[in-house]
Amino acid sequence: MGNLVMGYWDCPVCGSKEIRGDVVNCPSCGRARGDVKFYLKTVREGEIREENQRSDIEYLTEEQAKYVSKNPDWYCSFCNSLNSDNAQTCNTCGASRADSESNYFDQLKKRQEKEAAEQAAQPQVSSAAPKRSRSPLAVAAVILLVIVGLFMWMNGRKTVGDLRVTALNWSRAITIEENRLFSESDWELPAGAEETDSRRELHHFDSVLDHYESREVQRSRSVIDHYETYYTYEDNGNGTFTEVSHQRPVYTTEYYTETVQEPVYVQVPRYATKYYYNIRRWTPSREVTSSGEDHNTAWPEFTLAENEREGERREEYLFTVEHTEKKNQSPATYAVGEEFWNTLNVGDQMYITAKRSGSDPYISDKDGKEITKIRQVR
Repeated sequence: MGNLVMGYWDCPVCGSKEIRGDVVNCPSCGRARGDVKFYLKTVREGEIREENQRSDIEYLTEEQAKYVSKNPDWYCSFCNSLNSDNAQTCNTCGASRADSESNYFDQLKKRQEKEAAEQAAQPQVSSAAPKRSRSPLAVAAVILLVIVGLFMWMNGRKTVGDLRVTALNWSRAITIEENRLFSESDWELPAGAEETDSRRELHHFDSVLDHYESREVQRSRSVIDHYETYYTYEDNGNGTFTEVSHQRPVYTTEYYTETVQEPVYVQVPRYATKYYYNIRRWTPSREVTSSGEDHNTAWPEFTLAENEREGERREEYLFTVEHTEKKNQSPATYAVGEEFWNTLNVGDQMYITAKRSGSDPYISDKDGKEITKIRQVR
């Protein structure tokens, strides 16, 4: 059994504090020790003390410890007084211990359960100014609402109506391809190629295990260096506490050398047949274009040489608008389909609707209803 330590109690009747655990009647009001909780004067409940942190512990002498029972005090069922385990009758009212129904720990457990239930039933009121604390879930919900609101606002559409067409432009282009002869090489002969040579050449290297080599490496591990003692304090339920010693390991890092086998690889060359050949391919060689600022669109005229052919055709139809009210706004140029572009004329008024983020513009009516899609060029 560990050393005994003097406990203390507070009088629940007059409020006197730090009454020694071997005192059974309050020195101030004389009431017998009743429904109390023992505690240590210098050690908090559940606190751990190291070997060198026990100078303030109030130990009982061997002589004092001889008169302390090993069992908790018992409660008198008639006057609710605490009595030593050595007493067979209540020191206050003389009732028999045989009529007792509980001891110190039984009453302590009931009181703690009652206090917990009362605390759970009462509303949590702060002594400071009322301040509602938001749960993490509520905070996350607010942030989500802000993000959704911002997203919806950014994706909301704005219609601009003070726009006038100031210019029309069109351009058309045709890519002319030439059939050219190329000299190439590859590991496979493509269709239509005329082979000129073939030979075995290095294709790649394979990593192949050759052998193992021994190598010493330094490693570390945690090992127990020694044990150190620490102490806790257990309520005996009779005005004293027992100091209980515990052992815990203290670790240190140990370094050691270990021999390992590491694989050694060699690079083995692999060969394959490489083909050299001539092949004809259609390749863009030039471009012919036409453009204008009116509705008289036309594809450019051109003449093909013997080894040429017509390739990709491209066309673009642009219009430029300026603000009639906001003179400080720069003109903007948009691309639109040919069919709608042919209906536009310089001087036309129009509405353009776009997201507030500036993407996905389209020509609309004054209410923002889409007429045709456009793409901003500049």
